[in-house]
Amino acid sequence: LFVCQKGWAVVSLYNKNYLFREGEIINANWDMRPIFLKVSADFSTYYCLMSEPFFYAVFNQVSGAFCDFTYTFPVLTPTKEQAKQLTSWLNHVLWLNTQVSNAHIDTLIKNSMHNMFLMIDSELRLRAENTHLTALPRALQILREFGNLLEKHANSHHDVSFYANKLCITPYYLSTITSEVMQDTPKGLIDKQIILEMKAILKTTNTPLKTIAEEMSFEDTSYMCRFFRRHTGFSPTEYRNSNMI
Repeated sequence: LFVCQKGWAVVSLYNKNYLFREGEIINANWDMRPIFLKVSADFSTYYCLMSEPFFYAVFNQVSGAFCDFTYTFPVLTPTKEQAKQLTSWLNHVLWLNTQVSNAHIDTLIKNSMHNMFLMIDSELRLRAENTHLTALPRALQILREFGNLLEKHANSHHDVSFYANKLCITPYYLSTITSEVMQDTPKGLIDKQIILEMKAILKTTNTPLKTIAEEMSFEDTSYMCRFFRRHTGFSPTEYRNSNMI
């Protein structure tokens, strides 16, 4: 994520050059490699590089239309009111970054960024209804469809073959795409979605572990606990006790 704070820059995205000016936003998707070709003497930008776990937490519930729109229009120009809200949000995030003594700082920043991207998503949905979007490359279309399927079925289907069949491609082809674009395997992405949903349940409910295991199609509670610890370093109970809202 880049937010131009002052001046201007010429940025290469998808081998096309764009003018990036004060107040504008660039949301760089997985396959983007922003190259700043030229900048003004007074140019400055806020940027946030998100790790993979952070990315999944922040973009949870953000629609596939978000990626469609930002592929066609990677540089977003907010209205005056949107720019005002963006400045307030940015000041809030920068303030949070100074609160190093707060034990919940990671959660606070993730929630703040999650809310911001949900707001951008809602605005882009309105724009997209009246805007012609460039067709996504086939690989990105498949990834978007795979992501939508994960949101719907990760709690009941943990196997790669289920998603490959739904996408009408082979597991090998799905693996090739996820490896090239996201540097991960389909199984790795499935597991990350499962962990994301488990964390949400553990943080916001008192649902018994046995019930969670049943609802998320684990063979038993013991296996689910081992799975969760392997991916997070904590048992479900330890995670719940330290993160319960």
